[in-house]
Amino acid sequence: MRRPIFLALAALSLLNSVGGGQKPDTGLVQGKVVLDGKPLASGNVMTLPPAGRGAIGVIQNGEFVLKTSGKEGAVPGTHKVAVSAYEGTPGAGPESGGGKSLVPEKYSNPDSSGLTIDVKAGETATPTLELKSQ
Repeated sequence: MRRPIFLALAALSLLNSVGGGQKPDTGLVQGKVVLDGKPLASGNVMTLPPAGRGAIGVIQNGEFVLKTSGKEGAVPGTHKVAVSAYEGTPGAGPESGGGKSLVPEKYSNPDSSGLTIDVKAGETATPTLELKSQ
């Protein structure tokens, strides 16, 4: 009789540690992206934390706010960062592709971009991601 109870408790504990339980505290990230000193008009910022779920932010007029699972904030830690931005083709449908990249390819990968954001629980980070075309 004790074995099924133990197995049920072990399964419940595993579910809580995988994401079914309380989420870790997050920190707010409201940042800017500049390319050669000028605000990047549009694009996306994606992060890869040392542990947990990454975050994403939509760049509008050079500014972004990171969200995790649709909610503002990012898990604490030093996040590696990727930035993507593409030239739109007026009147083209979704099947036409994304157009020409507006940022150098190295920034599209968090491992090669050289960009990081430090996130602290309960605090607001205001990073400026400085990209260079050369």
